[in-house]
Amino acid sequence: MVAPPRRLNHLDFIILSLYWVAIGYLWNSLTALILPDMIIQFVGRAHEGLAASVLKSLGTLVAILWQPVVGGVSDRTITPWGRRRPFIAAGTAGDLLFLIGIALAGNYWWLVACYFLLQLASNTAQAPYQGLLPDVVPVVQRGTASGYYGVANLVGIASGTVGAGLLLAHFGRSAAIASIIVVLVTTMLVTVLAVPDRVAPVEGQFRSANELLSKTFGVPFRNRDFLWLMASRLLIFMGFGGLQNFAFFYFDNVFFQHDRKATTIAASTLLGLSIGVAALITWPASRLSDRTGRRPLIFAAGLFGAAGTLVLVFSHYRWVPEGLLTPLGHFLKVPDLAAQATLTGLVVGVGLGIFFSVDWAFIQDIIPPNEGGLYMGFSNIATAGAGIIAVFIGGPILDTFNSGPRLLGLPGGFPVVFAVFVVWFVIGSLSILKVPEHRKA
Repeated sequence: MVAPPRRLNHLDFIILSLYWVAIGYLWNSLTALILPDMIIQFVGRAHEGLAASVLKSLGTLVAILWQPVVGGVSDRTITPWGRRRPFIAAGTAGDLLFLIGIALAGNYWWLVACYFLLQLASNTAQAPYQGLLPDVVPVVQRGTASGYYGVANLVGIASGTVGAGLLLAHFGRSAAIASIIVVLVTTMLVTVLAVPDRVAPVEGQFRSANELLSKTFGVPFRNRDFLWLMASRLLIFMGFGGLQNFAFFYFDNVFFQHDRKATTIAASTLLGLSIGVAALITWPASRLSDRTGRRPLIFAAGLFGAAGTLVLVFSHYRWVPEGLLTPLGHFLKVPDLAAQATLTGLVVGVGLGIFFSVDWAFIQDIIPPNEGGLYMGFSNIATAGAGIIAVFIGGPILDTFNSGPRLLGLPGGFPVVFAVFVVWFVIGSLSILKVPEHRKA
């Protein structure tokens, strides 16, 4: 009989959460800042939406197919080094190789190839890492753990937005990518050296490819509550991911045409405000979820995301008093309306913080024990795939309507695509009502 995990202290949670910082830093800096900048450089603004859609749709395929597979394999792996650590170390090593390839990319298709391989390597590390977390965290500490993981992810996203954004604006692409490599290596070493990996598999390794595929993709589909949670999670993440991926294009097209530095500063400010507010919200929201349950908070998170996005649709109309807006514009060195658009991050950040604070705990409440790698790998369809799906759908919409008349004072594509994001948020909030609470608040 396997002994239950020991109760964790604050230092344990910090160490266990560190690799979330690297994941957030990697994907936020890459998808929100570095890749849009490279796409504009390689294909120009006339086809930026389509190029981003093609590039990032490949990542969706990897997230859907590879992460659940490698997570399920890690659930059943036996090595002297544990069942999760070898995958985390190998996947991170691949990250470094393919990030260097992106830094050296000289054309769009080289970028596509390196990005595909980076997705493969990163997902190799992420699924076993996410499976490691329920191995270590006791059931009674899930709410606390979810708060720590949410904060860690937001720290990664914030540092990727601000740190990598400043490096990109002032020192170029290579410096920004070098910072990603440093964060990945540091947090990976702490994880594999300091986090115990002693939980033994409850089942033997897959005997055939057919068994691997049938159990990897069949078992989660038979869990109705998990599927409703994934539907809600995917839609809400698609809304947040769409805002993240289109913020750079929005400021470039609406305010700064061809001024990369100003665009980077404005996009980083909007995303940074969202992340800063989210970090303040995450911890109290995670503690609140232990009292009220997880479902009401996720419902509220989606509605806050929808409200913030709806405000951005009308960003070309002044709604902040001039006495507040003009000093902010001077500070950021951007036009007043661009400064006003960045303030949308305050509303979006509330939703983001609430969502991150309870998301992980709710998943753990409804999945079977000892299958964390499989289920958390499957859940990454929403985590990693949502932003990519948002770009895949939103990119062609953006290009099509941007070529037409202006709407609400903006290039026509942005009001339309942001309205789509609002719909995703609302449907995601409604979907969570189908998931029952599996624990007593």
